[in-house]
Amino acid sequence: YQETLVDSVRDSFRTGKKAPLVVSPTGSGKTVMFAYISDRTSARQKKVLILVHRQELVDQTCKTLRAFGVDHGIIAAGRTPERWRMVQVASVQTLVRRLDDFRPDLIVIDEAHHGTAGSWRKVIDHNPQALVLGVTATPERLDGKGLGEVFDDLLRGPEVSWLIDNGHLSRPKYYAPPQVAETPSKVNSSGDFSKKELDAIMNKKSITGDAVEHYRRICPGQPAVTFCASIKHAEDVSEQFNAAGFRWAVIDGNMKKEDRREIVKMLGDGRLHGLASCEIINEGFDLPIVSAAILLRPTMSLGLHLQQIGRVLRVSEGKANAFILDHVGNLARHGFAEDVRDWSLDGRKKGKKSKDDVPAVNVRQCPSCYACHQPEPTCPSCGHVYEIKAREIEVVEGQLEEVDVEALRRAKKIEQGRAETLEDLIKVGVARGYKNPTGWARNVFNARQGKRGELLSQR
Repeated sequence: YQETLVDSVRDSFRTGKKAPLVVSPTGSGKTVMFAYISDRTSARQKKVLILVHRQELVDQTCKTLRAFGVDHGIIAAGRTPERWRMVQVASVQTLVRRLDDFRPDLIVIDEAHHGTAGSWRKVIDHNPQALVLGVTATPERLDGKGLGEVFDDLLRGPEVSWLIDNGHLSRPKYYAPPQVAETPSKVNSSGDFSKKELDAIMNKKSITGDAVEHYRRICPGQPAVTFCASIKHAEDVSEQFNAAGFRWAVIDGNMKKEDRREIVKMLGDGRLHGLASCEIINEGFDLPIVSAAILLRPTMSLGLHLQQIGRVLRVSEGKANAFILDHVGNLARHGFAEDVRDWSLDGRKKGKKSKDDVPAVNVRQCPSCYACHQPEPTCPSCGHVYEIKAREIEVVEGQLEEVDVEALRRAKKIEQGRAETLEDLIKVGVARGYKNPTGWARNVFNARQGKRGELLSQR
């Protein structure tokens, strides 16, 4: 499948495209693919610039290039420039201050959903002579900006479900709370939950049950990463795991790279059971042995949600499953890794959001049929009567339950089928937390009308 995707890139350039975007899941080997492309390009005496945005990604990219025998230099703080090498791996933060150091024929952008941001655009705009190749697992920005501003062709790799069925990714087991935990009532300018309020709400010992006890019950001792709302939250979570007899450590972006590297190494060799992370392991974290993701940070970002789940899906010897322990309702908000998504280079309209636009505040998940809906005393789908009020969820012990993915999908289809009018479909879209429930509802409604028309014509 990697060879097929590489051929698609070659065909895209041959047909006149200047900036194709490869979309392929976390763990599918995107770095391997663009390392191969870089090798073939440099063999034709063409210069290649590989852009990354974090020191760990510089190191990982160089490691893969070395495995392919690709001669390369590094443009990053503290590294000696070797400008004569045909392939350069560059930290975008460093290169944006040295734009004339290297004039490439091909620019490869790793984690290309960042590609419309200021520094990346400066590099691209400074090199109009260069072709561009983007790679990402999640071609979507939270701010709604379309990646079509930079890229002109979207090339899809294999679906997550295919990679799982063919042994290229671990099969995930999802555990979610019977009801969604409390979430902030405000969103910030980027469209995600307010960090200040997020920290205040999430940094408590009880959020629909205790994360430590569920880890002990479901996957004790499995190498794990807890995704936290702030550094303080990560420190407190780590302290709780250590107090319970597990070996846990904090990792965050303020630490020295050497310290971060050592902590990750300790998790890999078993000296640690887990890490409490604050916005540092969402992208580019490559440690296949990690098999549990503990979600303690609610987010409105589909991309962030999938990046976090993707950290534990890589295959490793002796690893039977990946465990997703969702304490904050992100699965109900965004769905599963295996869900097929309609990625596009088009952007979304961005408007000012209020607390009423945050799906988490107005969504409840039924523990009987898993239907999501606005808060009501009973479930409108199956009639289940709730015993716990939404605002009491945070302080009540609860058990995470394994999610039956197929049953949930069937329930969603039934719920969607019962929505007969466009207005009913819009309500379903709002309840599910879709970013554009009206657009989704119209697509479903129009598809129904088209299908009915076909049946009538056949008669």
